[in-house]
Amino acid sequence: MVPWMICCINEVFAIARLYVLPITLITPEVVTEGLTYISEEKRARLHRFRHREDLIRGLMADLLLRSRIVEDLHMDNASIRFELNSYGKPRLSGVSNYHFNVSHSGDWVVCLVDNEPVGVDVERVQAFEEGIARSFFAEDEYRFVLEGAQERERQLRFYRIWTAKESYIKAVGKGLSLSLTDFSVLTSEGVEGLKRLGGEAWQLSSFELLRAQDTNTYYLTTCCKPSAHVKSPERVDVNYILSTFRSVNR
Repeated sequence: MVPWMICCINEVFAIARLYVLPITLITPEVVTEGLTYISEEKRARLHRFRHREDLIRGLMADLLLRSRIVEDLHMDNASIRFELNSYGKPRLSGVSNYHFNVSHSGDWVVCLVDNEPVGVDVERVQAFEEGIARSFFAEDEYRFVLEGAQERERQLRFYRIWTAKESYIKAVGKGLSLSLTDFSVLTSEGVEGLKRLGGEAWQLSSFELLRAQDTNTYYLTTCCKPSAHVKSPERVDVNYILSTFRSVNR
């Protein structure tokens, strides 16, 4: 990478940036157009989904990420290439210090970008099975969930833990080789904050997503290096994303 590009990336990412995209109003026209902006391989994978909702989530996640790369690095969309590390985590080919992670659940797609490794996970808050917490949480995390005074509080605690653990695993980029029971994100300060995980310092930040017209609550957690200083999510519109690709012949 040429020096000016490295300088540009470091300047852009004084802080990590978190983007959220609601997808409840995605029209068939948006899907048709959006499919033209992604790779042929990605289109083929999306068309293998049995449920259209899964296709939409996967498509919007790809478009949201690509729009950020186009804006941040001034790359042509057609030149964007992704590769996988040995554990299957995607990265941008040819650019060493542009890190990203995407997640989606129900009505939301989220994307986190920084110049150091990051992870993000979003989940819809709903009923959960106690056995899942017993099987995948560390002992102190399991107790923390069950000690919630009411069912709603136990649900929130479960998803705070779950999204924090998932975001860390995604930031480290080692996939299922790292067991969820091998570490705890819980300290005396709670789930959020500065943590020492796997011998490294990480910062966990959590946010609730709730739209005025929706009764569902979504919980998301980011995992970044302590210098990232994640701020509140920035909501983006699908028309703005598409305009990024329409603006030039990409």
